[in-house]
Amino acid sequence: MWLVALGILASGNMWMIPAENIAEAAEGSSPTSIRLNDSYVRPDYVEVEKLRDTKQIIVITKKEMEEKGYKSISDVLKDQPSINVGATGWGQVDIRGQGSEQATRNIQVLVDGAPITTMVNHPLPNNYDYVPVEQIEKIEIIPGGGSVIYGSGAAGGVINITTNLRSLQKPQSSVTSEWNSDGYRSSLNYGTKAGEKMAVQAGYARLDRDLFFVNTFRKSNYVYGGFRYDADKSHSVAFRYSHLDEDSKFLQNVSRWKIDAYGHNYRPDKASDYLNGDRLLNTYNMSYNQNLGKKFKYSGDFFYTDGYYTNTKFFDGKMKTKSYGSRMRWDWNYSPRDSLLMGLDLFEQESHLKYKTSASGKLMDFNYDKTTEALYLLNKMKRGRLTYTQGVRREKLIWEFDKDGGTTARPIGGVDSSNRWNTAGELSVGYRYNKLGKLFLRYERGYTSPDGLQICDEVYSDRSKKVYAATSAQEERYDLWEMGLRDKWGASTVSVTLFASETNNELERPYFKGAYGWEYKTYNMYNTKRRGVETSLSQRLGKLRVQEGYTYLHGERNYTAQGRALMAAHGAGEIDFTNSGLKAVPKHKILLSADYKFNKQWSANAKYTFFGKYNNFIKEEDRHDDGNIVHSYGLLDLSFKFQQNKDLIWYGGVTNVLGKDYYEYDSAGGSFATLVPGAERTYFVGMNYKF
Repeated sequence: MWLVALGILASGNMWMIPAENIAEAAEGSSPTSIRLNDSYVRPDYVEVEKLRDTKQIIVITKKEMEEKGYKSISDVLKDQPSINVGATGWGQVDIRGQGSEQATRNIQVLVDGAPITTMVNHPLPNNYDYVPVEQIEKIEIIPGGGSVIYGSGAAGGVINITTNLRSLQKPQSSVTSEWNSDGYRSSLNYGTKAGEKMAVQAGYARLDRDLFFVNTFRKSNYVYGGFRYDADKSHSVAFRYSHLDEDSKFLQNVSRWKIDAYGHNYRPDKASDYLNGDRLLNTYNMSYNQNLGKKFKYSGDFFYTDGYYTNTKFFDGKMKTKSYGSRMRWDWNYSPRDSLLMGLDLFEQESHLKYKTSASGKLMDFNYDKTTEALYLLNKMKRGRLTYTQGVRREKLIWEFDKDGGTTARPIGGVDSSNRWNTAGELSVGYRYNKLGKLFLRYERGYTSPDGLQICDEVYSDRSKKVYAATSAQEERYDLWEMGLRDKWGASTVSVTLFASETNNELERPYFKGAYGWEYKTYNMYNTKRRGVETSLSQRLGKLRVQEGYTYLHGERNYTAQGRALMAAHGAGEIDFTNSGLKAVPKHKILLSADYKFNKQWSANAKYTFFGKYNNFIKEEDRHDDGNIVHSYGLLDLSFKFQQNKDLIWYGGVTNVLGKDYYEYDSAGGSFATLVPGAERTYFVGMNYKF
């Protein structure tokens, strides 16, 4: 808690924005007065706003989420061309083709500025559906990079989920209820003003849904309450508390032959083989903002979260988590055209896992603690049609662990720590070449630290004793280059981003036989290159609005000198890495959407999503093995909306209209592969009433 106390004492683009936002602004202007440069949805955080001239930012608003009928955060993310959910493993989010084994580490996920990124994904996986979608005001996505502001893990990108903490000054009251063929969800929000300076808000959400297999389900209850106090035009403070309690039972990976034989009706041989998906999360968030004169502004986010998740069949397995700290910013407009953002991050994250693989087995006890202390500067300058940014971050990361594993006969234990200093930097330039068109170039040098598993080697200290010890492997370092364009060509608004990145010391934790036996050690083994193109287009033709999104992703991997030496030292043959792409990275993803407004009340939407095929292998020699290519598939969704009056909306639709059988995750191995089935055809209808 000392980090929070210190923070309180110290407090004494939208290059690829959703294209429909550009189109809506254009529609409301005459042909000669379109101002694309101002037609974007503003991010809620000043640090994200600073990036918009020279970085791709995606902002998804509450209105968009309501209109498209999203059921969860995962559903929202699946609708973004550069994001894949579940392809690399259950619940995993992959941005810009990080691929298998890397996606969970190369991402930063925050709720109201508080990090909730999983510290260690083994042996218990997790997903990020912590907040009911109807309680979310915005989701800000930074595809690729952002390490100056967010530090380690931003190589893939950053997802910032914003609840109504930032909009409590405008309290809202509403009721939402939805039925679908798998269950129902409902929510109630009530907000009011308490005088001229105070606003309060509270709410409740309930989810009850059947999952794919018989006797599997997800049930959750979510409550929150908060207030905002505006002392005057220059001072405001907001506080929000939330509590999530989820009860679920599911099957994660099921063999292909079992699904082929039994489908929905598959039951495991033992009831104990069902996975327990119970989880709980309490969050406490406070935001403080103050204008310190005409040129200086302060904003601070302070947070505390605690809870647990399970997602396992292990006997009484439960991953307890806790995070607390602060993220503070000082924004100095030192001239009419220039500004300097200074940031201070102080926070700590903890994970504690105790479990048994059986009732009579040895108790496994794993404890992780990660402390982050960082200072960053982001300078922004405007000169005529040019905008420049320069940024640097200096970060101290302290990993500590206390682990007790192994077996009763051969226990493995260890207590150790690792202090790590890292530096990130960025340079960018944006050029407005006409009234509507912008071009940007950007370079970033960032890093990704080892996760909770990689920070710890499992090695022999002597012939008879195995221990856990801090790894000597270094942080992954990546170089990212981006070029982007935004303009209006004819009837279309267009956003295009090209990127290339290289990580020349990617981490791996192989299992090799040492002098005394088999060991796990983390090494900087690989050189990995990724490149891609992200496009977004939108047209409005009378009552019809059409949107197109396309992403191309490709990656290649080879050994570093250390990796080659390691393979030679252990007499292992080098893998003939395929150059056809990284494992579990679809090369193509396409989104097509059409909205038609029949009149002021009725509208309909059709959406088609294409997921390209991808490799399920890393060795070129495995290319032709059964099941090592996961084939492409497409999904069609239809929906409608009826605006009965200004306060009441009815909506409904069908997802996966064609009843396509597909799998969100598919391991290699042909008929022996394990799968996570995708959702079948689902019908839904609901209403939202504001009062």
